[in-house]
Amino acid sequence: MAQTAHKIVRNEFPWGVIEWLAGAEVGNAKEISLARMSLPPGKGTDVHIHGNCEEAVYVVRGRVECTTNGESVTLDAGERSVVPRGAVHALRNVGEEPAEIMLSHSSAAREFTLAQPD
Repeated sequence: MAQTAHKIVRNEFPWGVIEWLAGAEVGNAKEISLARMSLPPGKGTDVHIHGNCEEAVYVVRGRVECTTNGESVTLDAGERSVVPRGAVHALRNVGEEPAEIMLSHSSAAREFTLAQPD
């Protein structure tokens, strides 16, 4: 598989931005994906499920609430959480500054399904 060292796939949403650095979207990985997410203060992702993979969440900057299967934990810069395969989850910036988050998934082609909040 050819490396695409400089390619980034950027997705903009009403709640923030995801930049895919590795994975199926980028074309440089077969078994993992890696992304950088930016969330403005007060904004959060849609509640969703990845049915085929785990997701690791690492907060680079800011304060983020990670809700997994109805249980919330607040993560500050340098902290992380792992979301199990099939778990209903969402992220929300609960700080006063923009949050930067690194996301890693155990699949290059994540399944994504919107879910109802708990």
